Amino acid sequence: MGAMTRAIVPVIALVLCSVARVSAADVAPAPSPPPPATPPPTVTVDPASAPPVAPPPTAAPPATHAPSPADLALKRVLRSSCRDGLDDVRAAASDPNAAWAATVARLCDDIIQEKTQKRSVTGGNEGRGRLVLWSSLYGIWLGIATDIMFEIDGERAVIVPPLIGLGAGIGLSLAATSTFQLTVGEAWTIITGLDYGTINGALWAGGLDMSDKGVVGTAVATSFAATSIGVLVANEKSPSAGDIELVRSSLLWGTVGGFLATFAIAPDISSTSAFKAVALSMDAAFLIGVGLANYVDVSRNRMLIIDAGALAGGLFGLGIAWLAAGTDNSGRGLAAASLGGMLAGIGVAAWATRNLDAQDENIAQGPTLPALVARDADGRWRFGRPGAIPVFDGTGSRLVGATFSAVGGLF
Repeated sequence: MGAMTRAIVPVIALVLCSVARVSAADVAPAPSPPPPATPPPTVTVDPASAPPVAPPPTAAPPATHAPSPADLALKRVLRSSCRDGLDDVRAAASDPNAAWAATVARLCDDIIQEKTQKRSVTGGNEGRGRLVLWSSLYGIWLGIATDIMFEIDGERAVIVPPLIGLGAGIGLSLAATSTFQLTVGEAWTIITGLDYGTINGALWAGGLDMSDKGVVGTAVATSFAATSIGVLVANEKSPSAGDIELVRSSLLWGTVGGFLATFAIAPDISSTSAFKAVALSMDAAFLIGVGLANYVDVSRNRMLIIDAGALAGGLFGLGIAWLAAGTDNSGRGLAAASLGGMLAGIGVAAWATRNLDAQDENIAQGPTLPALVARDADGRWRFGRPGAIPVFDGTGSRLVGATFSAVGGLF
């Protein structure tokens, strides 16, 4: 057994070795680990020889485009209130990039038509005569002011400046109004500059205790300034006759009210303080009048009636105070009564005429009948103007007579 065992052991060992080789051949060899990565080479750059680094890009500025002719025409139209550049706007209506041109042209035509109708209602060119008359009076005043400021003496020499001022006032006003129409409202706007500037400047100069020359010179300077502003307002705004009459009425009764209030409150006030108080009341009245004219639509006829109410109220107040106290009444009492009556007259007249403008408009727009006594569509009877109504024959082709209606009506 020992010899057999020694013979078998080598055989078994040989078999096991063969099996191990076969198993090793069937299994894939394990991958070898990658070689270590080599670091990149370090490059050293000389700062002196390095190229300049470009700055980061920035946003490009917006491109500017020159305005087109259509845009320029639109600017002219807007700046001139449809007076300049309107023909260029109409020509730009065919430009596809100016789709607004047709609309702007149509609206400007409407505005011009409204201004034309407004001028026809307010009297067309009736303001020219008023401006010429007041300019001639203002020219006389400038001549007198020249005599005072330059101390012109002599029986004959003193009359020369007023005559020159009269001629200059008439000539310049006629020449200035010869090329365009001037409405009543525009004329009174310019005239208000003459009046308000002259009187207000003289009051403030008196309040500052200036000399006679200083008072006259200040009045002339302020009248020039106020008239220039009046011309600009008349040209740009073209106020109606009712609007400017409202401003003038406020100026008139505000100044009178300031004088009466000053005398009633402080009868012993100095003359310079009185001038300042009256001038301040005049300025306040002007601002109030301009503010009311922007918010209240009133006709010139109604404002004149309110002026009559203020005058009547002031005189009634003065008369009643005089009758009540006679000569024993102090000046303060008379001034206070006049002021109260004036304010009451303004209030009563304004309330009584609150529907006057609407009634006048209805009468102007409503149909009328040629009859001596006529009834309107609202049922009111009033005297009318009878006119001849033609009468034709039975065929309606031949005029055979006329009739006059004594009574007529609308139902």
